[in-house]
Amino acid sequence: MGQNGDGTFTEIRRIVARDVDMNNKLKMSAAFAIVQETANAQCAEFGCGWNDLMAKYNACYVLTRMRFEIKKHPAAGDDVVIRTWPNKNIKAIFTRYFTIEDTEGNLYGSGVSQWALFNVVKRAVMRPSECNIVLPEVTSREEPFALPKGALYSNDVFETAKAVKSVRIPSYDDFDYNRHVNNAKYVEWVEETLPIEFFAQGRQISVIDMKYKHEISFDEFMKKTESERTVTMECTSVGDGEFCVRSILHDGSDGIQCYIK
Repeated sequence: MGQNGDGTFTEIRRIVARDVDMNNKLKMSAAFAIVQETANAQCAEFGCGWNDLMAKYNACYVLTRMRFEIKKHPAAGDDVVIRTWPNKNIKAIFTRYFTIEDTEGNLYGSGVSQWALFNVVKRAVMRPSECNIVLPEVTSREEPFALPKGALYSNDVFETAKAVKSVRIPSYDDFDYNRHVNNAKYVEWVEETLPIEFFAQGRQISVIDMKYKHEISFDEFMKKTESERTVTMECTSVGDGEFCVRSILHDGSDGIQCYIK
């Protein structure tokens, strides 16, 4: 395990109780968190991990989009192999790929993600060249799938009578050490916004496509009044087992947009 000759990076992780839901199946919020830990381990090998970027450039990686397609969900106690590799073209928005497999090489699921670099002091996007990002050349791995182009949904899908709304205020556990709501926490919010019947019927998320539109910064959050801190979650069914979910900040802007199947 570790850095491989083809440019990929692999780790074995054991799925534990906090990673699974009531059906003893891997939660997507846990999957997002796990694969990013492995991605950081590869970046750290090349001197551009989270700690390196923060110490040298006051910068962090910011997820702008992640799509995961899951064929089978591991359970608590299962050992999984996380494999990750970067797209060789590192631009302002750069791409990274993931797979989750069992120890025999059978595929659980795969993901495609897009990232940007963000200066946490200036609150501004940076180019990878400004942070001396260096990653390996990947020789024999292709992207698991292509990200669909265009919007995830039209805004009018939420104008139906069946659209469900809930209001929440981000709390202590939602913020990470980059001082903004962590991207895996947004996935947790989405899971909590889906109808509980979805999971009670034994169903699992097979596709999740998340776009991150606007961050919630802790420092800005603390300057707001209690009413200004609210986030409205909206969920609506768009087909048999398909849902669209979004979060709306107090100023009316979208925080996240999500499609689930």
